[in-house]
Amino acid sequence: MKSTSTKENREEANNKNVHLHGFAGSLSDSEEGGREENIAINRPGAVEQVNIPVGSRYWYPTIRFTVLFALCIFVDAAVAIILWLTASLNRTVLTLLGIYMVGALTSLLRSYLFTLAGQRLVARLRTKLFTSVVEQEIAFFDVNRTGELCNRLSSDTSVLQNATTVNVSMLFRYVLQIVGSLILMFYLNASLTGVLLAIVPVVTLGASQYGKFVRKMRKLFQDRLADAGTQAEESLSSIRTVKSFTGEERAIKVYDSYIQESFKIGKKLALAQGSMDGLFSFFAYGAIAAVLWYGGKLVYDNSQNPDTGITAGLLTSFLLYTLQVAMGFALLSSLYGDFMQAVGASVRIFTLLDRKPDVFVPANPLTLPALSGELEFKDVRFTYPSRPDSEVLKGVSFRVEKGQMVALVGPSGGGKSTIVSLIERFYDPNEGSIMMDGCDLKFLDLGWFRHKVATVSQEPTLFACSIRDNIAYGREATDEEVEDAARQANAHDFICGFEDGYKTLVGERGVRLSGGQKQRVAIARALIMDPTLLLLDEATSALDAESEHLVQEAIDRAMRGRTVIVIAHRLSTVRNAHKVVVIDKGQIAEMGTHSELLARHGVYKRLVLRQLTAGHPTPSSGSAPSTPAPLGSTGMGNRPFSVSPRHDIQSGVMNGEAPPLISLGNGEGSDCGDDDDDDDYYNDGETAKLIN
Repeated sequence: MKSTSTKENREEANNKNVHLHGFAGSLSDSEEGGREENIAINRPGAVEQVNIPVGSRYWYPTIRFTVLFALCIFVDAAVAIILWLTASLNRTVLTLLGIYMVGALTSLLRSYLFTLAGQRLVARLRTKLFTSVVEQEIAFFDVNRTGELCNRLSSDTSVLQNATTVNVSMLFRYVLQIVGSLILMFYLNASLTGVLLAIVPVVTLGASQYGKFVRKMRKLFQDRLADAGTQAEESLSSIRTVKSFTGEERAIKVYDSYIQESFKIGKKLALAQGSMDGLFSFFAYGAIAAVLWYGGKLVYDNSQNPDTGITAGLLTSFLLYTLQVAMGFALLSSLYGDFMQAVGASVRIFTLLDRKPDVFVPANPLTLPALSGELEFKDVRFTYPSRPDSEVLKGVSFRVEKGQMVALVGPSGGGKSTIVSLIERFYDPNEGSIMMDGCDLKFLDLGWFRHKVATVSQEPTLFACSIRDNIAYGREATDEEVEDAARQANAHDFICGFEDGYKTLVGERGVRLSGGQKQRVAIARALIMDPTLLLLDEATSALDAESEHLVQEAIDRAMRGRTVIVIAHRLSTVRNAHKVVVIDKGQIAEMGTHSELLARHGVYKRLVLRQLTAGHPTPSSGSAPSTPAPLGSTGMGNRPFSVSPRHDIQSGVMNGEAPPLISLGNGEGSDCGDDDDDDDYYNDGETAKLIN
């Protein structure tokens, strides 16, 4: 019975062992434990303990299972935490991306709006500056060179454009960067911020001194550039004269001298700019070093006593803001020189903008219903503003009736052109008055009056546009009106000879046209205005015979039915004038008709006689006639001439031919009054017959 019971117990134990193996699966450790258990049970004399083998077989798998389960829980928790952190990070990154996008958009808008505002400002400034310049009186241009004014319009406004677009935008950005960083620095630690700001007074003092120097040097630099621009403008606009006198080397030398002067100033500016940048950098890095030293001390104090000093993290944040401030100041220093240059340019620009034309403007300017053309000078005295010590007109008085032609003759420099300039009201008399139809010229509406006056100068100025635009420069006109004016000026035929006709471009100052063609275009430009008063400076001295005839014919046609003031160079013009006014040394020496003045044996007759006898030999020489005097030597321009003793100065006809081209307005006044010279001419018997 006993053996049977023992056997049953063993089988039960084996069954349990098999059950444990089934529970543990394929774990090798459980198999080894089972073998040990079997060995222990089968040892002779071993005490049978059923509970011990069961626990020894289960404890390791249980622990392992528990560890794995705990690990799974930890991993799940870690994954959950990571997912939560990732979601938070994503939110943070997305938030930062949104902020950066907004920042980029605002930066775009800032740059665009500031640039747009600057461009609009400079465009308006240039227009207003040009308007201010062209509205100045003529005296202003007598003392200001054209090249310098053009430099103000281009170079100075470009400096302002750069300052008001890119630089202002950058200034706005850096100022906000500095101010924002300083506010945060004060929030973090006021004492550290005070250490940083200790350099501000020193930097401000250095910047103020630097600014004064740069402002002065920038002005000189711009002035030298303006001088160089003026020289270039003069040389290029007169390039034919430069080349005809082989003056290229001289022009280059003068231009280079101005450029070298500006370069010397530029070197000083470069040194000053470099010194200022170095000063800013030194103090900026010095401030950072001071913050590091003082901040490090505060961090050490905090490590000894948490209630004092600052943490290392706070110092790191403060240093980052310090770098932002230092970077902002460094970039502002680079803008400082540009702003000082802009200040110098703006001074010159606003000086021109603020200047008012020195021309009398009545409170209620007059416009007459109709202008008849009656003109009167009453004791007019005048001095050019550019030559205040030299009085040009000294009590000039004369009257021109409606429809009359008055010829102004006299020695060069006597005041003939000045009288014409006063009639156009380029200047106002210092004393006396100029009356037009009984009204003082100063009280007439200037724009209205100038539309009633047309001028044809000796050297007409044409613009670099088409012939049509030049003819219609004074007013809006139809093609038919332009063509009609050109026909009256004998210009239609040669204009139609061009491939582009009236659309032909004449080039700068009309260089693509001949002298006679330019004269006829200028006459057409005057005729299309249908002026009541025509001011004419005869210009036939440089024309060939055919052009001279066409121009004179056009002039004669333009004079019909108008009041005409002509600076005469032709004897035929003077002979046909209703009145001849002889101007000598700023005064009216004589006045009357051609015949009346010849009968007086005065200045006018001596002028005529001197021109007629310019190439006739004196009796004492007994030689052949001398070479005809060039017109330039006798005031006649560039064409020489000689006359026969048979020339009739009363009629102005020589051997039945057209009167010669002579100048009645360009001898020297002192020569005209030299009686000894006149006696020499009178000793010529044949010449004496002409004047008796």
